[in-house]
Amino acid sequence: MNKTLFFNTLIDTLRKEALHAVKASQDAAEYATSEESRAESQWDTQGLEASYLAAGQAGQAKQWADAVEELQSEREDLLKTNTDVSLGALFKCDFDGSEEVFFFAGVAGGQVISMDHIEVTVITAQSPLAGRLRGHKVGDTFALPNAKFGEILAIE
Repeated sequence: MNKTLFFNTLIDTLRKEALHAVKASQDAAEYATSEESRAESQWDTQGLEASYLAAGQAGQAKQWADAVEELQSEREDLLKTNTDVSLGALFKCDFDGSEEVFFFAGVAGGQVISMDHIEVTVITAQSPLAGRLRGHKVGDTFALPNAKFGEILAIE
């Protein structure tokens, strides 16, 4: 898999997520201030709930935008070729016959990007998997908490 192409796809995906969150925030804010959401009684909290939703969506949009900014600022370092599982590594593991691909980044943990019929999961240093695999090289095996074993097949 081409690491630069993957990285660009990740950035594009995060930008789209940010735009969706901005749009959702705007829609919720418009609804919160519309005539439709005006309270009909003291127990009617529809407008208040919509305003909370708008604030939450705005916060989510900021998180996506911050992630894009951080990844862009670390672009050069993240795209270097890695020889072990560390920040910027795009690596493939075998888990008892099932292959999975991961990208080790500082942000966007849990994001899944589909490319070339392969799903790549972004992991961060906070993930348990990153903690177990950091520093491992191709061919290294490791144990998982569920008593299964894995092997590092490739690293870019």
